[in-house]
Amino acid sequence: MRLNSGVVACGVAACVLCAAAPAAAQTQQTARTDSDPTRPILVSLRPEFYRVTDDGWRMLMIARYDQALFRQRRWLGGRRGMLIRLELPAAAGQAPGVETTAGLGDAYGQLLLIPHLTGRFAFVASSGLFIPTASGAVLGTGKWAVAPAAIPVWFTRGVGMVYVKAQNLTSFAGDAARPDVNVLLITPTVIRTIGRRSWMLIDTESKTDWRRNGRTGTKSGVQFGRVWARRMGLWVKPEFWWGANQDGRWNLKTGLIVYR
Repeated sequence: MRLNSGVVACGVAACVLCAAAPAAAQTQQTARTDSDPTRPILVSLRPEFYRVTDDGWRMLMIARYDQALFRQRRWLGGRRGMLIRLELPAAAGQAPGVETTAGLGDAYGQLLLIPHLTGRFAFVASSGLFIPTASGAVLGTGKWAVAPAAIPVWFTRGVGMVYVKAQNLTSFAGDAARPDVNVLLITPTVIRTIGRRSWMLIDTESKTDWRRNGRTGTKSGVQFGRVWARRMGLWVKPEFWWGANQDGRWNLKTGLIVYR
């Protein structure tokens, strides 16, 4: 299972939704990243490589599609909306004692509700569902899992945003022979624009495994992205595990984004 995401997956290069309120749109033009939980993209392709152990690795090619609906609030000002997100990965991987396997990974669907959105602040509540579509044991968890999340977002006066994502993944069905999933991800993230076309993202994610007595591991990453055309962007993001309880060595993620 891809425990990054989400929302934000595990969760960067995006679009400015022209239907947003003028103040909100002006603020978020500076954060053209697909890690912005308040803005949809059209589609993205994300090649990702995970060095899990010295002898184990995993590669994903994730295709993502977004659809959003926004409307003006009658009371309290600002806007509210809903964002639907679908992800389907092609995957390849190898584990010690297992031959290299390729096929489909676990699919992911997400519904993000944005009850309040202004030029300074947004709150995002998300439901998520992992579907065990993987074609091999190395490529997925074999489990159905729900992944609700809460994300407060602060916009930083036209130069980016800061948010904290809290998301818990809990399996409820699937292959009884596979281990259950119950982990909490907390991911503070800072996004800062550089000039008119580039941005930098810095995040740190803690992963607490409730089935292993609250064992917590931490990874951090830095993403650099650039809008190359009016409707296309590219980014690259290295990540490293550090401290105690490391669940991997390092990751390298890239993304090609098509904006609406």
